[in-house]
Order: sequence, then structure tokens, then C-alpha cells
Amino acid sequence: MKKHILLLLSFWLTTVMGMADNRFAGVQSLVDRRVPWLKDKVMFELLPQTDKVETFTLATHDGKLIIKATGENVACMGLNHYLEDYCHRSMSHMGDNLGPVNRLPEITSPVTRRVDMPLRYALNYCTFNYTMSFYQWEDWEHELDWMALHGVNLMLMPIGMEKVWQNTLRKFGVTDLQIRNFIPGPGYTAWWLMGNLEGWGGPVSQTFIDGQAQMARRLLGRMEALGIRPVMQGFYGMVSRSIRDRHADAVIPQGMWGFFERPDILKPTGKLFGDMADVYYHEMKKLYGTNLKYFGGDLFHEGGLTGTLNVSDCGLAVQSAMERHFPGSTWVLQGWSGNPKPALLAKLNREKVLVVDLFGENSEVWEQTQAYGGTPFIWCVVSNFGEQCGMYGKLQRIALQIDKVRHSPYKNCLKGVGIMPEGINNNPVVYDLVLHAPMTDGKINVEEWLRSYITYRYGAFNEDIYAAWLIFLQTIYASVPEKYGLPESVFCARPGTKVVNTSSWGVRARYYDMDFFKEGVKRFMKARAAFSNSETYSYDMFDLLRQVQSDKGNRAYDDMIAAIEAKDVARFERTSDRFLHLLLRQDTLLAQSKGFTLDRWLGKAACFGKTEGDRALALKNAKMQLTFWGPDWNPNTTVHDYAAKEWSGMLKTLYYEEWKMFVDVWRQRVRGIEMIEPDYYGYQIAWSKKPVNYTPVKLNEVQMEALVADILR
Repeated sequence: MKKHILLLLSFWLTTVMGMADNRFAGVQSLVDRRVPWLKDKVMFELLPQTDKVETFTLATHDGKLIIKATGENVACMGLNHYLEDYCHRSMSHMGDNLGPVNRLPEITSPVTRRVDMPLRYALNYCTFNYTMSFYQWEDWEHELDWMALHGVNLMLMPIGMEKVWQNTLRKFGVTDLQIRNFIPGPGYTAWWLMGNLEGWGGPVSQTFIDGQAQMARRLLGRMEALGIRPVMQGFYGMVSRSIRDRHADAVIPQGMWGFFERPDILKPTGKLFGDMADVYYHEMKKLYGTNLKYFGGDLFHEGGLTGTLNVSDCGLAVQSAMERHFPGSTWVLQGWSGNPKPALLAKLNREKVLVVDLFGENSEVWEQTQAYGGTPFIWCVVSNFGEQCGMYGKLQRIALQIDKVRHSPYKNCLKGVGIMPEGINNNPVVYDLVLHAPMTDGKINVEEWLRSYITYRYGAFNEDIYAAWLIFLQTIYASVPEKYGLPESVFCARPGTKVVNTSSWGVRARYYDMDFFKEGVKRFMKARAAFSNSETYSYDMFDLLRQVQSDKGNRAYDDMIAAIEAKDVARFERTSDRFLHLLLRQDTLLAQSKGFTLDRWLGKAACFGKTEGDRALALKNAKMQLTFWGPDWNPNTTVHDYAAKEWSGMLKTLYYEEWKMFVDVWRQRVRGIEMIEPDYYGYQIAWSKKPVNYTPVKLNEVQMEALVADILR
């Protein structure tokens, strides 16, 4: 009998250990992909969760790293903690520092970390277009591995919604042509899903729709393996305008978003809403399974019309449909531009609502609304708009605000922190700072944290780099309250004599001492020889030099305009030549980099899709989004250059030509000759329709040294 019990116990232990090993298979695969030198040196064990707080413990024994964790995602956090703090290695969107270490660092005594924020959220709808429009599987793998290592366990995942909508609308008699006119091109899905427009950038093909659904299934599988919950797109009543033809009384037209007519919304209290919601969620289950718990979708995003609707009843209808098909699911709402309004929240089950509070680094909406009337929320940063290039992030304020909300009267409503940039290939320091907060129990000392950051980002601590970063903390990463966006580059702006921004809602003015910032860059460059093989140092070096050159362009523009105002011909010739020269030098500088080239963006678009037609449409979308954005029938569009890029290739083939037109016109005007204003809008449309012929200038080492010296002079 005793032997029998021992055999059963042994079998049970073997089964449990096998289940634990299998549970961490996704994390082990991440190790194999990113740090293969750790492949046979790391073991994962399941740590019993005694309370609701996720925990990991790190230890080394006999040359192996042992990570005990309460789940897959927190195991990834434990791995990242070891890589950063012990190996001085890291992963980012702007270069990786994941090379092997000479010897596995030992942990003298076990280290335990409790992660007291249950949710760590990532991504903005816009990120899926300004950064990810043309991602291939390799890109998504990198993205998800980064998310997992940084502890993200809740991520927006709107990929593959085209197929859900196609299957749904077909059931209601909408023709394939009408469906194709509803679904936008690959560069504009964000604004479609947010109810701002329909069809723009399309029509897409069936192969594209099927390909996106296939990619979505692949993504969901990988996310599950890494412990990342997806936020799928819920049904909130948005519908193709073609539904009006059959059910005019069932819809509320939503008016305009800029110069685009919005999709309609169904009256949420009407029968058609319930019928279509049922089909929509049924199709979602068929395509993507039933293990879905979070759904996004915002009524009246950035406008829209409520008409005679009872907004509280609308909210209840949306939530009820979600709950009917996915019991226990949570509706994720964006805290943005006055939403969600109290009326929308009034009849909802607040326990099943989650507000992602955008723009936390600039506003305190969570406090002004008393945590959205007592609704669970996540404190988030936006920090970037349109994936524009620009070094920016209020590091001290981010640390202060996270600490403030954690100790506020609304701390029980706080469920975590998140990053929601419109573009994510920028400012990795911001995202790292926010996502380190869940492992701290007090206010982050940013100066001290930067010591750790530069060590794991570049692979070793360096006094010159640290001194430079302390200057950056007082300049480009300063927490200046009245400035809410990155310092835009005048090189990328639509030419004019009163350029105050590049995008309609941006800022050209500098909020920092440009000369002091340049001194910081000079200090950073002192470490160049020591980090000559560092990908991350190289990325940051080019970004810093780009910012210095952009600052110079800012001053050169002001000098050129002063010459125009003075009607000084000689001065105008001198200052305009200098402005154009600086612009071309910026193009040459960035042609030496990996991350600041037009070729990189267009290259991804040119490979996106399985057919020649799909790839051609992707390439067209890629160029449209960078320039006039849309529409192509109204030159007064306010979104032109919203996604402007200070990239090699863009600078020379587009922005230089625009500014040269400006200079040529004003060369005559300062002499008293009347000239017609150039059609920059038409030029951008023409640029987006033709091949970009551009051969980047490559510099040798001596030429590069001369260029750097000139920029920093």
C-alpha cells in the first residue's frame, strides 16, 4: 500500500512538473530566439501564487539561471530583469543589445520581485498604422518578445478585423463591392476601427483580407504563449454607410471627421444592432476562438453625433452584447478628448469596464473625473504623435505622476500603467521608464534609474554617457508643463513664412536650451570609440545628431524669414542657401543610419502582401500616409504632414524640393516680382503616385567625422 502511494505521488509530481515545463514553453522559445547563449542555462519553475500579486524569483545554481514565476508573463519580466541588471543586456525598438556575456553572472542570494500592478498595457490604435502597417511575421515576433520582456500583459490587437466585418456584412445583404468600399487600405485601419472614416486607402483584395486573418491567428497564438491578453475590437455599432440603403431608420449618420465622412452607427437600442452584434461575435469566435476577455471600441470618438440617442442606453447595449457572447468580458475604453462621458458610463457594470487614460504625462483627467466616476483605469502615456522623429518625453513628470496616482484617493481604481504612442520607433527611454514602474513600490528616482538604463542599453556604464543623459534630462527630456509634444522639424513642414508647426496640432518652438543640449551631445560623442560596435549607441547617436541638426534648421529658418521681412536680397540668398544646405546635410547624415531612412519604410510596404496588386496598394498607402495623408480632393486637409518623417530620402526627394520651390518664389518676391504660390498639396499627391528615385550618399569614416564635427560646431 505504501509503495502504491509513493508511486502515485511520484506520478503526480512528474505530471505537475511536466505541466509547469509546458506552461513556460513560450518563454523558453523567447530565450531561444533572443538570447540563444542562455538556451541551456535557464530553467523555469512555477511559483505558487499565494495572493493576487504576480511574483518572480531569480537565483543561480551550478551555472544555471533559475526563474520561478507565478505565470508566463511575469517569468518574462524575471528574464528581462536578469538581462538588464546582471548581464547589462536589453531589447528595444531602436536597436538591440543582446550579445552573449563572457560568463553567466551569479546571483549571490535569491532575488524576489512582486509586481503590484495587475495590468501593463500597450499600444494605441494609431501605432498599428504609423509603425506597424506593413509588419511581417519577423517584425511581429520582435514586437511581441519586447512586449513580453517588458511585462506587457494586455495589448491592443485589432489585426484581422477585416475578415470579421466581411463575414458579418455579407449576412446582411451587403455586396462584396460595398464591403470593399467600407474596408480601408493597410495604412488606415486605425481610423476605420475608431469610426473616423471608411474605405480610404482601399479597396483591398480578398487575399489581403484572408492574409490579415491568418496573421491574427498566428499573433493570438504567440501572445497566449507569452501571457499577453489581446484587446480585440468589439462591436459598438459602427457600420458601413451602405446599410442606410436597406435600414435607413436603424442608423444615425455620424457626420464628418475632418474632410472624411464617418461610418454610420446603428441605434444601439434597435433590433438590427442586436442582430448584427450577434453575427459579429459569432464570426469572431469562428475565426479567433472563445478565449477572449477584453474588447475595445469607442462610441463618438473625436466627435460623432448622438442625435436623439440616449447615450446611457447605448453604452448598456454595447456592454450587454459583449457579455452575452463573452461572459465576464471587459469593455476597454479610451480616455481621450472628453470620452468616455459620464452618460456613457452611467448604466454600465463598472467592474467590467477599463479606461485607458491617455496622455497621463500631460493631464490629470483621472483626477479631474474622480477616476472616471469610480471606473477601473490604466494610467498611460502617449508621448509621440504620427511617428514623427523627435526626442521627447517628460521623464521626471512621468515618475511623479505614476507615484501620485498610486497614492491618490483613487488608487483602488488604478489597475496598472501603459504606453500608447501613436508611433513606437522612438524614445525607448520613455517606454522603459513607464514599464519599470510596476516593479517599484515608490517614486522612481530618475537620475539613479538612468544609471541602470544606460548600463543595460549600451552594455556598460560610462561616465561621459551618464553626464550627457543628465543634460538630456534638463533639455529634450525636460518636464516642461506647457509643452505637450515633441519639437517638430521645420525641414518637414509645409513651406511658408509663418511656420509654427509641421503638423496641425504640433509645436516647432523649442522648450529647451539648444546650446546646452548640444553640449550634452558632445559629451555623449566622447564615448563613441568605446561603443563603436554597439547598435543601441549608434541608434541614439544618429538620433541625437539629427536633433542637433534639426535645431540648427530651426534657427536657419528664422534667419531666412527675417531676411524676407527685411526685403534684403543678399541676406535672403545667404540664409536660404544655408537653410537648404542644412536640410541636405541632414539627409546625408541619416543615410548612414539604420533607422532613419525612407527605404526602410517603403521596403516593408513593397513586400507587404501576396500579390503584386496588394504590394502596389501598400506602397501607395505608405507614401500617402507620410505626405498629404488624405483626402486627395481637398487641399485644405488638416492632416497633411501629420506623419512627417525626418528621414533620409524623404528630406531629399520631398522636403528639399518643396523648400526649393519656396526659395525660388521668394527669390523673386524679395525683388518685388509677384509670384504664384506653389501647389505643395498637389506636389505631395504627385510624389505619392510615382516611384521614389533616390540613391543615398554613403560616407567613408573620414567624411563621417567631418560631418559630425560640422553638426556639432
